[in-house]
Amino acid sequence: MNVQFPVLILLLVGHAVAGQQPVQSPSQDETLAKWPWSISLQTAPFKREAIQITLAPREGMEYKYRLEKGAGMLYSWASTGVIHWELHSQPDGAPSGYAEFFDTNDGDRSHGVYSAPFPGIHGWWWENQSDREVTISLTSAGFYTETHEFRQGMPVKITPVE
Repeated sequence: MNVQFPVLILLLVGHAVAGQQPVQSPSQDETLAKWPWSISLQTAPFKREAIQITLAPREGMEYKYRLEKGAGMLYSWASTGVIHWELHSQPDGAPSGYAEFFDTNDGDRSHGVYSAPFPGIHGWWWENQSDREVTISLTSAGFYTETHEFRQGMPVKITPVE
């Protein structure tokens, strides 16, 4: 075996490393100036929730979380059948019926990360357009403080999240 070949490679690699200039990383202020949305520090720990919601045939309902501006929410939900959904938000102080829409689709699942652009209630309108009962399984984690459940003919159910 020729020992000179590995020694030559080590010499070449060592020379290349020694000739490199030190890498200068940006400061925290420079990084945040480029990527201001990348971090949203919170004063309280995040909450978690895993629930199931049943929709009768042709029934729709809303399920939303109270989030402050910049608060994030990680979510996954799946349903036992195809449904229509709208992920939308209502800013605090907005007129009745006003909403800003972020995702509207038909299907049986959705997964994502949502960052509240303003304080208010943020969540989904789910509508079962079929003739069969559908169950939605929602798992979320985020910096929310309460849930709001809207069903036709029933008072709004507001529940603090511990």
